[in-house]
Amino acid sequence: MGKNNHKEPAGSVVIEDAVVADYAVQAILSVDGVVRLVGGIADSLSRNILGWDTGTQGIRITREEDHVTVSVHLVAAYGVNIPQLSYDIQNRAKESIETYTGLTVDAINISVEGIERK
Repeated sequence: MGKNNHKEPAGSVVIEDAVVADYAVQAILSVDGVVRLVGGIADSLSRNILGWDTGTQGIRITREEDHVTVSVHLVAAYGVNIPQLSYDIQNRAKESIETYTGLTVDAINISVEGIERK
């Protein structure tokens, strides 16, 4: 069954949230203007206290059946147009997730946590 505890009939394919997050990360980091993804307090706690490293710092997947919502925390490059960057990230991540997993992306929420020079 996997970590998601989704009840699936025998013979069905289950796409884990980590796979969805990986497609999102690849798509987001390919957008010009994204410096890096940053984790929140939950990522910090799980990595430092519990010793868990999900490998998807800065991305959170919320899922209901075959619909997903992605929350992204990132640092943007200095001088980048933030609304355009957000639009590009949303389009690229949505296309990647839907193309490679067959899931439906309901929303991609972006939080710009900081600005840095590249």
